[in-house]
Amino acid sequence: MANHITVKKSSGETQEFSEEKLIQSLRNSGASEEIIRSILPEIRKSLYEGISTRVIYRKAFAMLRRRVNALAARYSLKNAIMELGPTGYPFEKFVGELMKKMGYEVLTGQILPGKCVNHEVDVVAWKDNHKILIECKYHNTAGKVSSVQVPLYIQSRFLDVKSVWESQQENAGKTYQGWVVTNTRFSDDAEAYGKCAGLHLIGWNYPRRGSLKELVQQTGNFPITVITGLNKKQKQQLIDKGVVLCSGLCEKPELLNSLSLTAKARNKIIHEVRTLCSLAITTILPD
Repeated sequence: MANHITVKKSSGETQEFSEEKLIQSLRNSGASEEIIRSILPEIRKSLYEGISTRVIYRKAFAMLRRRVNALAARYSLKNAIMELGPTGYPFEKFVGELMKKMGYEVLTGQILPGKCVNHEVDVVAWKDNHKILIECKYHNTAGKVSSVQVPLYIQSRFLDVKSVWESQQENAGKTYQGWVVTNTRFSDDAEAYGKCAGLHLIGWNYPRRGSLKELVQQTGNFPITVITGLNKKQKQQLIDKGVVLCSGLCEKPELLNSLSLTAKARNKIIHEVRTLCSLAITTILPD
């Protein structure tokens, strides 16, 4: 029986396979009950003891893609964010755009003076009288964990910059916070330190409310790497031009003109990104 198969998570942990979790993740992507019923028998036949959750979701994604590309794109969000690399710069821009969607004014790649030394800061965001210093920790491999050394280091940098902000007359009455955003997860010690020190940590599934996954859902902030109609090279070409979000292609589809695409392929991609941009994001995507 499928329900007694042991599966391996990206973290290396094992757990019993839950068909209900798979069903829910497919529902969350927007798949109809009819599509789900057509996918499940194929997944059941492919299961074996010790299979990784990555393999299961990859199979489900391929089946979903054959049916509806835009739904498959949403389903593959976690992997798509990992494809933003190989450097962390596109992820920094992605986080910056996410903050803009949340109503913040944003600057990326800033050199800020601290009381002791200058600091290269990934993202600075501000809204009303609140100012945030954000460090982005990007990983292109599932299962990578940001240890307690990460928030310890970022907190010291934040406090050094904060001391200067607080000394500036134009900042009177403002509040400040340090954030660390990663596309994977934090160690237990890192989470405990963040809570204790007042440093806000955002991981793929952390915190329970306001995780990276949930924030992307709420804002519809899809990276262009989710687009199923583009290959890796084409996605990288767009990233190199500064196009990180699907919304950028929705607003300026002519950006696709720089790619070697047939008219049919181009129209198919435009349809896919417009569908993604119009989707109401109210559900939880797979782990």
